[in-house]
Amino acid sequence: MSSTGSGKDNPPSGPERYPGPMVYAGIGMLNAICLILGGALGWLADHALGTLPLFMLIGLLAGAALGVIGTRAELRRYGRQG
Repeated sequence: MSSTGSGKDNPPSGPERYPGPMVYAGIGMLNAICLILGGALGWLADHALGTLPLFMLIGLLAGAALGVIGTRAELRRYGRQG
């Protein structure tokens, strides 16, 4: 059987493999949202419990970790094509 026409056997190379600037903008937004939500949820927890900014710092660290995981997953998707 011929494998022409499927496109799965030959991944794109060169400029076709480049994800484009909007992918990087999306990654930046993903990181910003993770940090903002983590910090905001931590601040709300601190405000409700009357604690020091302990939970805000924990929320920021958790948001940063989620941002790194999301960035890695998004970039690996383009790295596997070649």
